[in-house]
Amino acid sequence: MGLFDFLRYLRLKLLISSLRILVRLVAPLPAPNPDFILSIPSRDKGRTIRTNIYSPNSETRSAEGPRPVLINFFGSGFALQYHGADEPFCRFIATKTSHIVLDIQYRVAPENPFPAALNDAEDAVKYVIGRPDEYQISHVSLSGFSSGGTLALVVSTLFPHGTFRSLIGFYPSPSMAGDPATRKAPVPGRERPSFWTKVFREAYIRGKDARDPRISPVFADTVNFPQEMLIFTADHDVSATDMEALAERIKMEGHASGRNLVLRRMEDCDHGFDKNKKRENQMEAGREAYAEAAEFLNGLEGESG
Repeated sequence: MGLFDFLRYLRLKLLISSLRILVRLVAPLPAPNPDFILSIPSRDKGRTIRTNIYSPNSETRSAEGPRPVLINFFGSGFALQYHGADEPFCRFIATKTSHIVLDIQYRVAPENPFPAALNDAEDAVKYVIGRPDEYQISHVSLSGFSSGGTLALVVSTLFPHGTFRSLIGFYPSPSMAGDPATRKAPVPGRERPSFWTKVFREAYIRGKDARDPRISPVFADTVNFPQEMLIFTADHDVSATDMEALAERIKMEGHASGRNLVLRRMEDCDHGFDKNKKRENQMEAGREAYAEAAEFLNGLEGESG
């Protein structure tokens, strides 16, 4: 690492570390309470990937044996340490469906820039599909929130088509190309400040080509996305514009193969609406989205039953 790169890293480290401290003080994340904690082996010698596991209860288990599985990736901006923030969703899915839910703690920047998070996500998927005695590998689905939704989109294109039964994305950000300051939400007026978006992007991609489809899945070949997809966007989220354009392209280009993509824009909602405790309408939208996600997964189980 040259002097310039080192100084740039120190700047990013200072900014993001300060924000992490502020977030912990202003909006501390409750400690998650999973049913089990799994340590998935990493491709990097000597480290593992913490995974919180949420198991279906006796009422939603269809039978003994391998379970359908949902692999979830938390939202972080690829920089904030929010693993565990999706516990309400993970617990809801485990309670309302027959899926076992694995919530993956991938690495974040600037300490671990691209492709560290993607490597962890890939390693988690390989762990699951390599254990057919534990997991129903014909029914592996992905989900993710914000940057975790971006990871889910990317990961879904890196394995053979048909590996994943479905994908559920909550307000993904499918493009890191271009200037964040020029982006507008479908309903403008409440956009997030672009400063932190720029900081997170710089910390994560660290000079890499933002048009790489492993960074910005908006540039991926749509044939590689799962056959069944459910995507939630939000009125006041700048990420929605890129995601909705990608969703329409996926639907159009996948029409002949029978791909089913359901796109839901949540009215009067912001990025992270399901976690916005200051706005009851957004929390209600989150509950509605969780219920729709569970219904979506149960419907796929019914089709295969």
